Amino acid sequence: MYSAAANPEHSSPTEEENSLIASLNKQLDSIDKKLIFKKGHVSLANGHIELTVPEGFLFIDAEQARFILEEGWGNMPDMDVAGMLVRKGFRATNLENDHSFVISYGAFGHVDDNKNTELDHDALLSVLQHNMERSNEMRIEAGYNTLQVTGWVMVPYYDNFKKALYWASRVKVNGSDEEILNYNLRLLGNTGVIKINAVATMDQLSAIKNALPAIIAQTKFAKGDTYADYREGTHAKSDWLLTDMVAGEKKPNILVATFKWAGIFLLAGAMSTAYFKYSKRKLEKAVA
Repeated sequence: MYSAAANPEHSSPTEEENSLIASLNKQLDSIDKKLIFKKGHVSLANGHIELTVPEGFLFIDAEQARFILEEGWGNMPDMDVAGMLVRKGFRATNLENDHSFVISYGAFGHVDDNKNTELDHDALLSVLQHNMERSNEMRIEAGYNTLQVTGWVMVPYYDNFKKALYWASRVKVNGSDEEILNYNLRLLGNTGVIKINAVATMDQLSAIKNALPAIIAQTKFAKGDTYADYREGTHAKSDWLLTDMVAGEKKPNILVATFKWAGIFLLAGAMSTAYFKYSKRKLEKAVA
């Protein structure tokens, strides 16, 4: 099935790798049998987020979502993950899963959208590419595939009415011939930011765009946590800018040079899906 630490340069898996693969597959099979899907209304992130599961989707809680993302699909750990919206019929071991969405909450205060809202698309792309190179050093040390940002699918855009920041990029998993989708959405609030990242491949872009309106409409801040609830001098104000969220990590007065997470792009999940498929193809070929 899949090895989170598989190296595509290997011509065949070692005995140790085979043992790890067998152990992981057993864990994934086990979690598929134990997955608890929720419908209707759910409260996330210690009550900061109120979600009504959209039609056609099911919800997986934070603990199960993190196991799938980190142990199953090879993402770097992220405590901000609050859960996943997945399509009906989802299985962690299914190579043909439809698109899904990871929902997280960043509790770093109120991000003001009244300053520095100009988004220099070329500069941001250069920063993302540079940051990915930095991130790859840590990914290599951790035994993960390296990644490459190849361009925008959708340039960063801020919707002032919805208090929503969107962007999407193409990312290549080195060693694979497939480009994958890194689609991001950030909703600004009083005490933090809701982060929604698409788990998808490039051919699912239109499906992602079609699903987002319902997801945005039904993923809300709890009472007291909305952008309009912010009061100067009463609530904590973040020094993050919109550009910092696209770039990945806050740095004073400049676009950032490092990620907040070593694997920030993998949290979009699309890269995990492609790496999942690629690793399986390589391993199946090696042991055929």
